[in-house]
Amino acid sequence: MRNIISFFNHKWWVGKTTLVHNIAFALADTWKKVLLIDADPQMNLTSAMYGLSTSVEYSTEQNSLWSKNTQQYISFSEYLKEFLEDEKVDKSLFSKQSKISKNGQVDLISGDINLTNVEANLYGIIKNRNTFTDKLPYKFEQALKSKSEKYDFILIDTSPSASSIINALLVMSSDYFIAPVSPSFFSLQAIDNLSTIFQNWMELLSPYRQTQGFPQGLSFKVKFLGLVIQLAKRFNNGVLKNTEGFSKATEDWIADVNRSVKNFQTYTLETNKSITENEFRAIFWKESIPFVIEKCCDFTQKLRTIAEKEGIPVIYLDQDICKKHDTQVDVTTDSWQYTKALRSIDRSYRNIAKNLLNLNS
Repeated sequence: MRNIISFFNHKWWVGKTTLVHNIAFALADTWKKVLLIDADPQMNLTSAMYGLSTSVEYSTEQNSLWSKNTQQYISFSEYLKEFLEDEKVDKSLFSKQSKISKNGQVDLISGDINLTNVEANLYGIIKNRNTFTDKLPYKFEQALKSKSEKYDFILIDTSPSASSIINALLVMSSDYFIAPVSPSFFSLQAIDNLSTIFQNWMELLSPYRQTQGFPQGLSFKVKFLGLVIQLAKRFNNGVLKNTEGFSKATEDWIADVNRSVKNFQTYTLETNKSITENEFRAIFWKESIPFVIEKCCDFTQKLRTIAEKEGIPVIYLDQDICKKHDTQVDVTTDSWQYTKALRSIDRSYRNIAKNLLNLNS
């Protein structure tokens, strides 16, 4: 089964964690079992899953929710220890059920600030290969692959670091990777740099590539799936446009970004690291323009904040939940901006999830 998907962009603030969080529960709502891996030392995905949003909750005091969770649930650095150092960690996965499907479930391997220490150690080992450590990248990949049979999907939230050896290993050990982007010049520039980043990663890890004489090496089977446009503007001079339309500035930027991503896709296709245009249309939508998977609207900070405080994805928000936090937020009136924004983002994230089901069909 090819079901491990990494989400990577070295541009900050592109809504990557929000995307991963919501897609996971949209998949769970279709009766799927999903594993999330928070591989970003900022731990935003872990915070969203735990429902932590205040300094009190993040307290290291023994009775704080953060301390209780970190004592009970396994972090990514602890999980890697079991494979890289054969050190058993007796902790469970944090887990939440789907709101819609009784069989749908989202599990989490939590984030950990100590991942920076793992990063430093791994980089030194990989740069100085020897017979005692040359199987560590393989063991890293097996840490991911070992969960493939237990879950329908494994979604990985990476850090926004182009030089991260962990990011390199995660992406190259995945089956697919998606790049979230936002409508800005810097995000466009980030796409232009993806070819260089991939080339650097492949050169760094090429000594560990699986061969006939070195079967315990990295498989290098990752394929680029496409972009997800996040934070796209549906508003024009303060007035919400129709529910399907985006602002002209956003549409113009999307046209530019699609030209840029074609260059990256051409490079990855030459190295067998991308799906083709025909494959893209077969997975997502036959009329779609490769390689934009979906355009997701910018759905206001209020909705995002409420979801974070509740520890739920935005697609699970309703009027009762919103009223607990802000009586001014109305998601029932059709003409209200929150209603249109919520319906739009719900439709976008669920469309992505629905189309990802085609990967294993």
